[in-house]
Amino acid sequence: MKLPRSSNHPSLDIIEIQPAQKKHAPLLFIHGANMSAWCWNEQFMPFFANLGHPCYALSLRGHGNSGGHQQLATNSIADYVTDVQRAVEQLEEPPILIGHSLGGLVVQKYIEHNVVPACVLLASVPADGMLPSLMDLAMYNPSFYTQLNLIQLLGTWSTAVDVARKAIFSGHVEDEVVIRYCAQMQPESPKALLDALWLGLPCKQNPFKIPMLALSADEDTFFRPEHIKETAKAYGADYVNMKETSHAMMLDSHWQQSADTIKNWLHQLQLETTPGQAPGTTYMVHH
Repeated sequence: MKLPRSSNHPSLDIIEIQPAQKKHAPLLFIHGANMSAWCWNEQFMPFFANLGHPCYALSLRGHGNSGGHQQLATNSIADYVTDVQRAVEQLEEPPILIGHSLGGLVVQKYIEHNVVPACVLLASVPADGMLPSLMDLAMYNPSFYTQLNLIQLLGTWSTAVDVARKAIFSGHVEDEVVIRYCAQMQPESPKALLDALWLGLPCKQNPFKIPMLALSADEDTFFRPEHIKETAKAYGADYVNMKETSHAMMLDSHWQQSADTIKNWLHQLQLETTPGQAPGTTYMVHH
């Protein structure tokens, strides 16, 4: 699916996988910094499509096959929220949003003014932004902090394989897999990263009481579990810390555990759908 360029916004690329038989609400995946829609198509999209979810993954402006690469440096979190809004408007029914890292922050900003059936935050930028996490990392591991800054600004293709593996993966991952993933990564917008530090932080509210799940990874080099737990608390979200899992939860060698946790949580939502309502409408979840 391709959303055409308008006078105000660049074209947007959305990859999709349709299930053999639709059984559940659609999912819209939003990638994090340095990535694009491809990262969801490796494992998560085939997995959830096989369960009966129509699956869509958006490449934010300036990423992947979407337009706007020449304006990447000036892209803001607000721009990315607009991209999500445009993508949602193309779907037949409101999707469940699944956002990773910087994409998780985009989801947090999106739900300030928009209603969706549910949303999932994977190793998300915390509600307090990236600054507390970066300060912790700079204090306790300054050399790795410097390497991670290079990853954010230049993309992991500019970084040694062992550093990229430590930053993104847990468990044993073959060098050729790390290299293949890193080759598809790219620089991120400095403006969006500044927004994630302090300029564009969320209001830390869930005004429409949207059911939310926040997953942390105990081997995450970017955001510690306690930061994600506080984010979950701010939104009244369910919280799970994934063991032996790293920041790139959808690509990690233990991706299946994260996918199963989301699957089970979504199944709980569907079990608690108000009788007579169709999937993808209003869910009630007990926290």
